[in-house]
Amino acid sequence: MNRLLLPLTAAVALASITAPASAQSISYNVGLTSLYKYNGIDQDVRAPKNVRPALQGGVDYDFGNGLYVGNWNSTGKFGAQGQADLEIDLYGGYRGEFGQGWRYDVGSIRFVYPKDNSWNANEWYVRLGHGIFSAQYGHGFGNGNKTARLALSLAQPLSEKLTLEAGIAFRNRHNMDSAKDAHLGLVYDLGGGLTTSARISGAETAKTGPAGKTRLVVGLVKAF
Repeated sequence: MNRLLLPLTAAVALASITAPASAQSISYNVGLTSLYKYNGIDQDVRAPKNVRPALQGGVDYDFGNGLYVGNWNSTGKFGAQGQADLEIDLYGGYRGEFGQGWRYDVGSIRFVYPKDNSWNANEWYVRLGHGIFSAQYGHGFGNGNKTARLALSLAQPLSEKLTLEAGIAFRNRHNMDSAKDAHLGLVYDLGGGLTTSARISGAETAKTGPAGKTRLVVGLVKAF
């Protein structure tokens, strides 16, 4: 669920921590997943099944000075009645490095669901990483959205092409009564911008219902 609300105030505040200069660039991605799970929860509201394929993809623009904007989309059935068949995420932010190997990213996301505005939402986020570890705090704003989530994750290379991913996250009580979610998976680089993945992902079903059931999700993504 996501994005374009660029937090310029935060970007200006971080501008004193100079991001590495680089040329402007644009990149694209397209993928296919067996099931669209986000934060451990099934996003497709059709009857719960382990396989509900979704076509996904987007575009990212890097200004070369730390600023970036982008768009990501997914097919599926969304909204209270499943009337929306597309999720559109618009996002923007500022990222860079400081100290000895520390990474940061501050941004904002807009989630849009054509045909069902009840699911539209906004969120700002802060990410901090070092080595294989990263942490992210996200908080909803606008439309009464006060959901907060803290996620801790790692990405450990096992070989030149294979990476182990794992993470756990915690929500506040505004949404789903402070449900926790987690994932564990492998990502394999097939070369030429093509990657495949297999992840086990889920959330506390006592608080999220069947949508939080732990499921195996496989995917294929092409970046270019």
